[in-house]
Amino acid sequence: MDTRPLVVLPLDDTDLEKKLSIAVDKGIDMIELRIDQFSDLSIDYIESRASAVKEYDLGLIATVRSKEEGGTDIPDSDRLSIFEAVAGIADILDIELTSQSINRKVIEMARDEGKMALVSYHDFEKTPVEDEIQEIIDRSAALGADIIKYAFKVNSIGDVSRIMCVTAKNREKKLVAIGMGDLGKITRVAGFFFGSVLTYTYIGRSFAPGQIEAGKLIEELKFYGLRS
Repeated sequence: MDTRPLVVLPLDDTDLEKKLSIAVDKGIDMIELRIDQFSDLSIDYIESRASAVKEYDLGLIATVRSKEEGGTDIPDSDRLSIFEAVAGIADILDIELTSQSINRKVIEMARDEGKMALVSYHDFEKTPVEDEIQEIIDRSAALGADIIKYAFKVNSIGDVSRIMCVTAKNREKKLVAIGMGDLGKITRVAGFFFGSVLTYTYIGRSFAPGQIEAGKLIEELKFYGLRS
């Protein structure tokens, strides 16, 4: 992982090459391929799209998001087959903490390929209390996560404080701390001061509430001295 804040652009397969070219021009560091949103879930097609990302010299996070956490209803056995197909191409495999039937297998798969495993958790309704956030971090670490991502809906200023405080207490780990929604936007920049290592952005269409458009986000990171 880089020591500077890394900006991640989630993309599906729509106009992929065009968006990859724009991403390079804007200074994006990594692409999160939202494979669960692809128009074609055949293995050959998925491998070709993943390989296309690497042709642009961009980092690649492979995500096959579960329906329960904002993705598509794809059987876990099929999700596992997709992860197996892209494990040798991607830099990071993203698997949900709640996907208990396959998350250990995906983490082992990443290990076997010399790649990183990102264990993620999303709550689109609320920000949990501090002890629950800590439990999410601890459970993810116990699974063997290289990176731990948690994204919570922010409903108050106090929610932002809680997310950032817990993140700061665990900053020796590689964390991705996100507050979703308008009030949570500040976490997508300020998170880096508390120990978060990645932030997610968009070009055209946002994949999550509260994301900041790529050009504006990078300008803000520069304004606060987080990027040159």
